[in-house]
Amino acid sequence: MKKNYLHQQCWCLVFALFLFFKVDAQSTGEIAFVGFNSDGDDDFSIVTLVDVSANTTLYIKDAAGFITWNTGGSIINAGSIITFTDVDYPTNPYLGVTKGTITKSGTFNWSASGEAVYIYVGTDKDTPTTYIAGMINSSTAADLTGTGLTSGTNFLQLNTIASPDGGVYSASRANKATYAAYLGELVNPTNWSSNSTNGELFLPFSGELFSLTGTTINSWTGAISSIWNLAGNWSNGIPTASSIVTIPNIATSPVISSGTTAFAGNLTIEAGELLTINSANSLTVSGLLTITGDLSVQSGGSIIVEGSTTGNFTYSVHVADTNWHLISSPVVGEQYDDAWNIANSINVSGTGLNDAVSTYDNTVATGNWKYFQTGSTATSFNSAQGYSLKRTSAGNYGFIGAFSNDNVSPAISQNSNQWNLIGNPYPSYLDISSFISLNTANLPSAFQSIYVWNASTNSYNALTTGKIHTGQAFFINSNIASGTAYIAKSNQSHQTGITFYKTSSPQIKLSITDGDSSKFTEINYLSNKTTGLNPGLDIGLFDGVPSTLSIYSHLITQSEGIAFTRQALPDNDYENLIIPIGVNAESGKEVTFLINHQNLPQGLMVFLENTKEKTITRLDEANSVYKITLTEATSGIGRFYLRTSITDLRKTLNVTNNSLEQISMYVTTHRNLRITGLKNEKVNLTIHSLLGVQIFDQNLQSNSTVDISLPSQLKQGIYIVKIKTNNGSINKKIYIN
Repeated sequence: MKKNYLHQQCWCLVFALFLFFKVDAQSTGEIAFVGFNSDGDDDFSIVTLVDVSANTTLYIKDAAGFITWNTGGSIINAGSIITFTDVDYPTNPYLGVTKGTITKSGTFNWSASGEAVYIYVGTDKDTPTTYIAGMINSSTAADLTGTGLTSGTNFLQLNTIASPDGGVYSASRANKATYAAYLGELVNPTNWSSNSTNGELFLPFSGELFSLTGTTINSWTGAISSIWNLAGNWSNGIPTASSIVTIPNIATSPVISSGTTAFAGNLTIEAGELLTINSANSLTVSGLLTITGDLSVQSGGSIIVEGSTTGNFTYSVHVADTNWHLISSPVVGEQYDDAWNIANSINVSGTGLNDAVSTYDNTVATGNWKYFQTGSTATSFNSAQGYSLKRTSAGNYGFIGAFSNDNVSPAISQNSNQWNLIGNPYPSYLDISSFISLNTANLPSAFQSIYVWNASTNSYNALTTGKIHTGQAFFINSNIASGTAYIAKSNQSHQTGITFYKTSSPQIKLSITDGDSSKFTEINYLSNKTTGLNPGLDIGLFDGVPSTLSIYSHLITQSEGIAFTRQALPDNDYENLIIPIGVNAESGKEVTFLINHQNLPQGLMVFLENTKEKTITRLDEANSVYKITLTEATSGIGRFYLRTSITDLRKTLNVTNNSLEQISMYVTTHRNLRITGLKNEKVNLTIHSLLGVQIFDQNLQSNSTVDISLPSQLKQGIYIVKIKTNNGSINKKIYIN
C-alpha cells in the first residue's frame, strides 16, 4: 500500500482522533486499537470488543479533518479486526477499510509527535456524549479532564519509547473469558511492540481474530467425504466467518466444490494436509491464514484473505487451446526458466531461441514483444505485470508462491506508445469498473477501459464492466508519462454472482470480415450524451499490437483523430448523425460489412455510405450486407460513413455532394495537419493568425484524407484553419506546438 503512490508524503501521526461509534451498548471499552503506522501513507487497526450492528457509522477525527466509516450491511462480530489503510490524504487512491466503506474530508493525517486519541459516542461528531476509549503515542500524559477515561483502564498511553512512528499489540489473542477482558491487555503498553523510526515495519497488520477461553476449534474430520460444505465432516459444523478452523493431516482431504462459497475466521492448514478449491468455488478468510501444508486453487476458483497470511499456495490457470494468452501471476515469488517452461508445456525454442514467454515493451515503436531466451537465468514473474504465454497443448499454467496481501502499483508509461500490459495480481477476481474508477486520472478520457485479448476472435475486447479473471492480464492506455496504476486489494471479489450486462439502449454493432478474421465497432445511443467526447463511454481502439484488419469510428464533432472501438451518441437526433467509419484493410481483399442492432426506434433504417464508390446501402434488413473488393490498401476515415434515418436515403441522398459536417481537422504531430472527410473535388485551405493575417494557402485535391506538412515559420500558438469547398466553408482553431 506504500509503494509508488505519487502523492506519498510522510504525514505525521496525529493521534488526536475522535470516534463516534454506534454499538450495541454505548459505554467504555467497546473497541480498542491493535496497531498503527504513521509513516508512508498511514494506517491503523482496531478490534471490536462487542458485536457491531450493521450500518454503524464511525467518525475518526484529528485536529483538521474527519474519516467517516460505514461498517457495511452485516454485523461485525466481537473479536474482529478492522484495518484502515492509506488514510493520510483525501485523494489517496488506496484509502480504504477491510469492512464497509470510508470517506475522508479535510486534511486528516497522522503525526508521530505524540497526540491523544479519544473514542466517543455523540449525537454528532461535534457533540460527544460518552467517551469510550482513547490513547496517546507519547511518554507525556494526555489531558483526560472531562473525558471520564483513566489511563491503563480504558485509555492507552503508549510510552515504551517517546512518540513512536508505529506499533502493534503483540500479546496473546486467546483464552480470555470475555472480549471485554482483553481491554486491560490492550491498554497496557508493555503488551505493545513499537518503533521510533519506521512504522511500516509492522505492515501488514495481523488479521488474527481474538478468541475466548473454551472457544471450540473447528477441526476438519473428513468423517463422511471430502466435501467442505457438509456439517458431518467437521467437529463443530460448517465453518463461519468467525470460526477458528484447523485442517489436520488426515486420510480424507477437504475440497471446496459444487458451487460453494466457503468461510473461515482463522484458518490453519497443517503440515502434510491439502485443501483444494475447485473452479467456480470460493473461500473467504476473515482473519489469519497459516499454510504449513498445501493449498491448491484450481482455475476459476478464488480465495480472499482479509487478514494476513503465511506460507505458499498453488494456483492453476487453465487455457483450452494452443493460442497465445495474456497471463498474470496470481502468486508472489514464482519464477520462469527452462525448467518452468518445460513443466508448463511452453513452446520452447521457437524462432531462434525464443521461448513462448514474452513481455510487452512500449519503449520501441515496433517489435514490442520481448521473448525469454532458452538457457537464460530464471526470471521472476512481477506482481501485476502481464505476460504473453503459449502452450504446445491445452492445459494449466502452475504458479506456486505467496499471497499478494497488499495493494499493488504496477509501473505504467507512455514512451513510444501509451500501451501497458498489466494484470490481476490476486487469486480472486477484480471488479473492472472499480479498477477504472480508481485509475481515472491514469487513463486518457478516450480510453477509460481495459483491453482483453480474445484468442477465439483474434481481437482485443474493450471492457468497462464485469470481472477481471484470476490470472488475467490486460492492456491499458497510459495518460501519464511515467508513474503507476492502482490495483486495490479491497477491489477483490469472488466469481459467483457475476452479472452479464445487457443493454436496453439503442445500439448498432458494425462488423467487417475479410474471410480470415472479423472485427467490429459499436455505437450506443444514450440520453444526455454529445457528439463530442463522452469519457468512459467513448472507448478508444487498441492499437498496441499491429492488425491487418480493423474497423472503428471517429467522433462526429471535436475529433482529434482518435479511433474509437465504442462511441456514445445522443438518442434524439438520428437524422443528423453522420458517423465517420475508419477501415484498415489489405489490398486485394473482399471485405463484407454487416450490422447487429437492437432497440432502435421503430422505422429507423441504418445505411453505410461509400463516398468513393458513390453508393449507399441499407444494412438493418435481415441478411443485408455490403461487399467490396479493395483494389488498394485502405487506412483511415473519409470513405465510409454510418447513417441513420426514417427516410430511405438510397432514394433521397446525393452522395456526390460534400457534407461539411463530415470534414474533420486535427494536428497529428507537431507539424502535421490531417483533414478527413473530403470528397473528390477541389478544396482550398488557408491558415490565419488569430488577428486574421493569412499565413498559408494551398489548393487540395483528395477523395478522403489529406496530410499537410505545416511550414516551419508557423510558431507555437493558436491558428484558424479555413477550408472552402463547392458547398461552403468550414473553420476550426488548431494549436501548434
